[in-house]
Amino acid sequence: MVNTSIMHDEWASWEIDPSTRTSTHPFTKYYPFKLQIDTSNTAEDLFTVARGNASINLVTNPRVEAADITEFTAEGSAISRNTGQQDTGAASLLVNPANSAAGEGVYTQVTTGGGNGQQPMTLMGQATVRGASASGDAKILITNSSDVTVATGNTVSLSTAFQQLQVKYEIPALTASDTYRIKIISHTQHNINFYVDKFHNEIRYDGEYGAYTDGSQGRNFSWYGTADASMSRKRVDSVAIRGIRIHTSHDIFLSFDCTASSTTGIYVGPPAAAVPNSGFLETTFPVDFRKNVSFINATADETPTIYGVVWGIHQA
Repeated sequence: MVNTSIMHDEWASWEIDPSTRTSTHPFTKYYPFKLQIDTSNTAEDLFTVARGNASINLVTNPRVEAADITEFTAEGSAISRNTGQQDTGAASLLVNPANSAAGEGVYTQVTTGGGNGQQPMTLMGQATVRGASASGDAKILITNSSDVTVATGNTVSLSTAFQQLQVKYEIPALTASDTYRIKIISHTQHNINFYVDKFHNEIRYDGEYGAYTDGSQGRNFSWYGTADASMSRKRVDSVAIRGIRIHTSHDIFLSFDCTASSTTGIYVGPPAAAVPNSGFLETTFPVDFRKNVSFINATADETPTIYGVVWGIHQA
């Protein structure tokens, strides 16, 4: 449906002028790249702005990399660290249900400060699970300190690939502090071993699931203390592109906030002997782009390799 109330004189809202504060902000975000165009004559993004959400992981050994697994508590099962299967890192938690009843597995605990009566707080629990065989099942849920279920997440049929489990519980306003258990357990009674990895517990105000976080994931991720023995965090990424430095093996067209072509792109020539700065482009003046950096080969059928870095900031 066409909205005819949108008129050309709204153009000012289409443009973004950085504030004095953000225009002088140091470049605090960077994205190193090295890639080759996949299909010649087809434009490709080398960088897309995606600020994302900040996240905190309260699980201190989320990849089960450390030998100390005391933060994980068995429930009707035997648990151990295992290096035979992993969704990330080198290990996962092996859970061996006792086959005595449904609801056998493992749990972690989170103690909350209670609902503050102003902003709703949501307790999130996440993990990935894989079966030792393609039978049996697993689910995730949250119980309170009385072991009463307050939230139930998804249930999966176990397979020989890791699957995502997620659950959330909105803590009511003015709720007293409590200790909650995030359980990953069998849905029906069975004795199929399963592996659990990428544990992520978090309390959030936005009600969204945070991205899985551990301090060894690279840019924007860090541990609060010792690796695999402390909480971890994920910082936000760039909201604005403020600069680029690029080297190319062949001539290309480079574009910002649109799809690169011979008519929209900045031409970057190929490297040439005894020609300074050929095959190279660097912004040495203020820029502010909010969508993407795109490139395409300038000579038909070539597949250039490019490398360099995009600089940005995290504030709008």
